Amino acid sequence: MSVFRSTGRLGVRGWFYAVIATMTVLVVLFSVIGAVLLDRASQASDTLVNRVGPARTALVDMEGALTDEETGVRGYLLSGESDFLQPYTEGQTQEVQDTAQIKSLLADSPAALAQLASVQRAVAAWRSDYAVPFIAAARAKKSVPDTEIAASKTAFDHLRAVFGTARDELTAEAAADQTHLDHLDRVRDGAFIAMLAVFLITVCLIAGLVQIAVLRPLQRLRAEAETVERGDFDAPFTAAGPHEIQVLGSALEAMRARLTNALVSAERQRAAVHRQKEVLDAQTTELRRSNEELEQFAYVASHDLQEPLRKVASFCQLIEKRYGAVLDARGKQYIDYAVDGAKRMQILINDLLAFSRVGRLNDRRERFELEGCLTDAIAGLQLAVAETDAAIRTDGPLPAVSGDATLIGMLWHNLIGNAIKFRSPDRAPEIDVAAEPDPDHTGMVRVTVTDNGIGIAPEFAEKVFIIFQRLHSREAYPGTGIGLALCKKIVEHHGGQIWIEPGRALGTRFVFTLPSAENPAEQPVQAAAPLPAARGSELVTESDHPYPAAVQAAPETEAAAP
Repeated sequence: MSVFRSTGRLGVRGWFYAVIATMTVLVVLFSVIGAVLLDRASQASDTLVNRVGPARTALVDMEGALTDEETGVRGYLLSGESDFLQPYTEGQTQEVQDTAQIKSLLADSPAALAQLASVQRAVAAWRSDYAVPFIAAARAKKSVPDTEIAASKTAFDHLRAVFGTARDELTAEAAADQTHLDHLDRVRDGAFIAMLAVFLITVCLIAGLVQIAVLRPLQRLRAEAETVERGDFDAPFTAAGPHEIQVLGSALEAMRARLTNALVSAERQRAAVHRQKEVLDAQTTELRRSNEELEQFAYVASHDLQEPLRKVASFCQLIEKRYGAVLDARGKQYIDYAVDGAKRMQILINDLLAFSRVGRLNDRRERFELEGCLTDAIAGLQLAVAETDAAIRTDGPLPAVSGDATLIGMLWHNLIGNAIKFRSPDRAPEIDVAAEPDPDHTGMVRVTVTDNGIGIAPEFAEKVFIIFQRLHSREAYPGTGIGLALCKKIVEHHGGQIWIEPGRALGTRFVFTLPSAENPAEQPVQAAAPLPAARGSELVTESDHPYPAAVQAAPETEAAAP
């Protein structure tokens, strides 16, 4: 149990380092053991292959050289010819070389060197006792007794026996070295198998510890997370295992607690929103009923209120015509007041009707040319243009837009009419109209209407778009105070915006946006023919028809204070 408790102190990084350290120690230890075993096997193999084997070969060569020496001595003794001494001479040279090679190869083997010394003593005895005297006798032309020759053969047989003993010693040493090499091979193989087994067991133990100490806590966290994911937000996260997993579990538990609190709060808010929705639905129903009543009032005002007003104005004018002779100046003035009030009331009712119907009765969406609407609006204002000698110009062709042509005609009528109405007393009105793609909103057209009139002060730039807001008295500039509010409602009904450009020293510039009839990025708007300028009574337009009377609302009365 203490092992598992200690896993909390050892983090995932600690486990990683522990595993790496353990594997490193095992690899180093196994490498050292393997290197030692391989070195010993290499030494044994070197002794067997490069020392004992060549020494045995040299000993055999040495024995063959002595046999050649003995043959040469016997031939020279029998024939007396010096050519038979050549094997003896060459055998001596070969003997010296083989002796030196054997001593070099077996320098660390005292037993083998002792056998070599015995061979050398036997060779020296044979040579001094028999070979040299026989050669000297042959040179002196003396005969050698048969007993000496027989003794020589016996001595050489003893020499062969000594060589056999030396060969047996080297063979025994080679066998011992081979046995030692085989033993080292078996030990090496066993060690490698043992190392592999220990390595595999260690890997399995480490994997088991990692499974218990790291993976199981992670799997438990995963199962707890899946439980929370299924909607059981009250199921806690347990923090067990390495330090990092404990930190993760604590963080998940804190997050679960926050989510639970947030869900409780969201449920409360949802209930509150549901209650507010019910209230809003009730208010919407009441508002819909109120709008229906207002719409009914519009019809009543359109039909039932205008007829009495026309009667009041007509009968007042009839009284003035028939009884004007008996009325004094004040009576006539009172009648004029009544007629003027009735006419202004009729104009106000018409403007209110037009304002209330925007977006409800006029909701068409079609492609049309702005230039055609502007031409019709100018035609409807032809009398005002002629009286004021106004000049209306366009800066290039106007594009096609998408919307309700009748409403846009009302927009033009009010903006151009306002520019003419609020002209400067010392100069004729000049009105410039321009249009371009809106740089801020793709698919929209930005239109500007600029005049040289009395202008609008910056502090009134937003106030002029509020219904019934007037900046001048009715005596100075007649009107109902609805025109620019109507313009704003028309533009916003088409999804655009309208504003007054600030910072102008002379006149006013109205800017508004409308949806383009075509996507300018794919299908450029075809340029229409430029609108001719209108100057005084010499008005030239694309259409000679006057602007429809149904949309000739009175021009707006807002203008800035001088």
